[in-house]
Amino acid sequence: MKKIISLLLILCMAGSIFFTAPQTEAAAIKLNTTKKTLYVGSSYKLKVKGTSQKITWKSSKKSVAKVSKKGVVKAKSAGSATITAKVARKKLRCKITVKKKSFGKGTKTSPKSAYKTNTFTFYEEGKKKGKFSIKLMRFESGKKAAALAKNNSANPAPKPNQEYIYFKFKICYLSGSQTIDAKDIFNYYYNIFGANSTRQLTNLDWGFFFEPVDDLGTTVLSPGNKIVCSKAILIEKGYAPITFRIQTKKNSYTWFTTEK
Repeated sequence: MKKIISLLLILCMAGSIFFTAPQTEAAAIKLNTTKKTLYVGSSYKLKVKGTSQKITWKSSKKSVAKVSKKGVVKAKSAGSATITAKVARKKLRCKITVKKKSFGKGTKTSPKSAYKTNTFTFYEEGKKKGKFSIKLMRFESGKKAAALAKNNSANPAPKPNQEYIYFKFKICYLSGSQTIDAKDIFNYYYNIFGANSTRQLTNLDWGFFFEPVDDLGTTVLSPGNKIVCSKAILIEKGYAPITFRIQTKKNSYTWFTTEK
């Protein structure tokens, strides 16, 4: 009798394991997050934990957030979307909120958008020079910038580890009494940095006279002047989008970004 009871207990335990194991595994399957806020242009990789089965990804609104076959979510425009991961018969969902990037007050960690008209008092070596406004009309890097510089065959071609970055500005000299070089305001010798504002970029060379606007490197501004000028600058490859700074107080700078 004892042997029969022991055998029945063993069978019950085995049956319990057999039937409950799939449920335990299914319960353990989950996303690494169920809610995420992204800014336009940024990406985030969603991961399904607790399974090695095939995963199918789907976005409820691709115009807001698009998801790849590997679960990489790309923020496209402001709004909300739900990303669904389907594993066997189980569906896992993550709510994605996409916001427009809010550029700050011109600090190193929160630079202003260079594409807006920014007005400031310009200082050079701690001395007040005048009041100006500057607006970035166009920025290019890589092949597009190289093509512009190539319009003048005398300009050097980038090496494999180099690229041109191109700036086109509208600068207005609003008030003051001195003539100012445009290259002192937008100082591409010392004041250009990588995207995170920490890596100061070294100018390896420049592109001259390749389009019918003034060359920023040779432009001189007098009070009341409004001018459009451009410059292509050869740097180490891979640091765009670029940040740059302009000295707007005796001992401090305002920071700008070329990121849209």
